[in-house]
Amino acid sequence: MENGLVENRYWQFAALLFASSCGAESGQSAVARPYEAGDATLIGDKQGGEETDLGDCEDAACESVDEQCGDGAAADIILDDQRNVVDVICYERDVSVESVGIDAVKSAEAGNNTVLVLDGEADGLDVEGDVTISGNNALVYGEGPDVSVIGGTLDIEKNNAIVRGVRIMDDVTITKNNTQMAFCVIEGDLTITGNNTTLAECVVLGNVRVLGLNTVFVQNRFATLEQLRAKNLTCNDNFRFFDDDEDGMAAQNELGPEVICIDSDESPMPQSEVDDSRTGDAGIPSSADAGTSR
Repeated sequence: MENGLVENRYWQFAALLFASSCGAESGQSAVARPYEAGDATLIGDKQGGEETDLGDCEDAACESVDEQCGDGAAADIILDDQRNVVDVICYERDVSVESVGIDAVKSAEAGNNTVLVLDGEADGLDVEGDVTISGNNALVYGEGPDVSVIGGTLDIEKNNAIVRGVRIMDDVTITKNNTQMAFCVIEGDLTITGNNTTLAECVVLGNVRVLGLNTVFVQNRFATLEQLRAKNLTCNDNFRFFDDDEDGMAAQNELGPEVICIDSDESPMPQSEVDDSRTGDAGIPSSADAGTSR
């Protein structure tokens, strides 16, 4: 009996050691989901968003979460200037979660149906180089742009990507459809060629180029432009700002004029009109790569 117990503990320790070594080698490890079921933030009315619990929320906008996200999800609810819901960012319950870990990694990649978590420690870069979203339905989730930092570019190469709470120190390029970004800082340029992109509560220090259709901009701050021009724009409470203290953030006393949104008649970059099935393998062309409407 005693020998069996010792042997059992040996194998438990060996399994733990093996799992730890594998996580250290890859630079990513499995962690708990970074959001709780029922958490929600209303974006578009109050600067910084209004946090609420879906179970207690009496706002009519909260009803859209059950319709679009299902039970047990968390959500960001994006509002226009009339408090109409223009988009819902769903943070689903049944997901595969990985963390880049406390120590910085050279680069990172988010594949199909993956939540990639950047830690909330104020310890400098979390990813020294680039982050690529190479799978559909992937989420990059940080604890805020002051602490969750990507040192290189962010390239969104697949559909239905979500990016929340991170700082990107280089350019962001969105080439696919249904990308949603919230509470981010982009120090480089933002280029959007995909359709149905939402940008909410973000700061952009570089230039902005929108070639896709149906783009939503809500409560963003832009350092280089006073107008946005694209086809089927939805805008609410976007402002130019002047970064006088060069901290990469938009303080209230740095705000300039409200950004003017112009619905352009110019033809955007061609997009496929095949419906997005919300599936598809990373790196393999599929029906999920095609354009859709919201």
